[in-house]
Amino acid sequence: MRAFLLILAGVFAAMAATAGQASAHAVLESTTPSNGSLVQSAPTRVTLTFGEAVQIEPDGVHVIAPDGKSADDGKADHLGGDGNNVGVSMNSTAEGTYTVSWHVVSADSHPISGAFTFSVGHASAAAPVAAPSSGSLTVSIVYWTARGLEYASFALLIGAVAFVFWCWPSGSTRRSVRRLIGGSWLTLLLATVAGALLQGPYGAGAGLDRLFDGQLFSSTLDIALGTGVIVRIVLLALAAPYIGEILATQEWTPNRRAVLGGLGVVLLNGLAWTWSMSGHAAAGLQSELALPVDVLHLDAMGVWLGGLVVLWRAKPPQEAVQRFSQVAFLCVGVLVATGTYQSWRQLGSWAGFVDTEYGRLLLLKIAGVLAVLAAAYFSRQWVRTHIGKLRRPVLIETAGAVIVLGLTAALVNAEPARTAEAATTPVVQATPDGQTLPFDTGGAGGKGNLKVYITPARTGPNLLDVTVEDQGGTAEDVPELTVALTLKERNVGPLKIDMKHVGRGRYRAAEAQIPLPGVWQVALTVRTSDIDETTSVGMWQVG
Repeated sequence: MRAFLLILAGVFAAMAATAGQASAHAVLESTTPSNGSLVQSAPTRVTLTFGEAVQIEPDGVHVIAPDGKSADDGKADHLGGDGNNVGVSMNSTAEGTYTVSWHVVSADSHPISGAFTFSVGHASAAAPVAAPSSGSLTVSIVYWTARGLEYASFALLIGAVAFVFWCWPSGSTRRSVRRLIGGSWLTLLLATVAGALLQGPYGAGAGLDRLFDGQLFSSTLDIALGTGVIVRIVLLALAAPYIGEILATQEWTPNRRAVLGGLGVVLLNGLAWTWSMSGHAAAGLQSELALPVDVLHLDAMGVWLGGLVVLWRAKPPQEAVQRFSQVAFLCVGVLVATGTYQSWRQLGSWAGFVDTEYGRLLLLKIAGVLAVLAAAYFSRQWVRTHIGKLRRPVLIETAGAVIVLGLTAALVNAEPARTAEAATTPVVQATPDGQTLPFDTGGAGGKGNLKVYITPARTGPNLLDVTVEDQGGTAEDVPELTVALTLKERNVGPLKIDMKHVGRGRYRAAEAQIPLPGVWQVALTVRTSDIDETTSVGMWQVG
């Protein structure tokens, strides 16, 4: 047992050491050739560098020549085995503007895509880009189900084990409790393996026929989610004798119970960390604090919701019910505190609840938790007059808990509001003569206007000029201003525009390449402090 504890602690330490390297959504940091650049001769290879390791398919980077024909060999891969760098060889030397469309999967399993342009010899109108595949609906449903089962079985495992140690020491002798513990362990193992196999087809937009594709599975193992899966499987394998000890022992001595309880804390926290290290908590604002907060949130969720299932299925004695009531009250307090912090971190503003998919899912989750709490309150009143009759009220609470778990799985797959493309200010139709877009980052001195000019608003190189003004109309510098263009009707973009600071409050791109005519969405992201930022969006007609 002592050796087992040391091995488990080592795995947990290694996991903690690597957690900070993960990111929630990959960011394209640079390309060769660079976006909007003009080169004299056609390159032999197009390369993209991301801020984290990404999963890439052979057709994940597509280069389109000025005449609309394919200009790549269809064999995109990682450069030198580096997960951050991907590229594809070019087979065209024609002059004009090339469009590069890319599709990768970031470390936390989210498929992301974009496009950029470069010109050879001279700029020209670029060829249209075909819409990327939306993927298989069947794969998406099965993948989402597997992720939901992972969370549900984890909650049941941690809740049942915690209930045995903290509330009902003799509960492990009950057949129903044994089935819950053993079944949840096995379900978590199988769901984790299924999720790992499904990640490749899901990220690549492929069908179930590629479920056992070795190349896709290898790509999954190259990202942070793959690392988390491996660590989780190792932990579950190491937990097998621990689970067996709980199920086989009729009664523990105080010392033995203390050792097993401490081992359970390390083990179950380690399992929770495998999700946090490859999810939203591992990137963005205050990630060093967000990681342990996310683990604590998952722990509290598991102890509370898993304990409800034990109450429903095992019918513990009144003393155990009273102890669990106290534990559940503490868990709810932890959930409220950690959930509030996570909401602030991912949303950034109240508008994010309505304007983003993440915010709307979070509202549904909050409503679900409140419904479960209301059910718990009325259940407690009902039980006081129906001593020993727990099954019906707990069943209602458990049903609500299942809904909450489903929404949790959906939140994991949704893009955080702070990084969502949708703006927090109204979309305004702009004119070639310029447009003023309001912004409000929510922080001190975070309100003002963006004066945007695109000249001549035609395909090819354009002058993009942005002036940042405070509420009084005075030009003010900001820590960061980024601009991205998207042509939604053609599924082109976002095209990142490199802006240069040219004066107080003035930012300019002298040759912003706009490859196609149409109504372009111009998204300007303004950051006014380390934690305060927002995105304003305008629409621009390009002829």
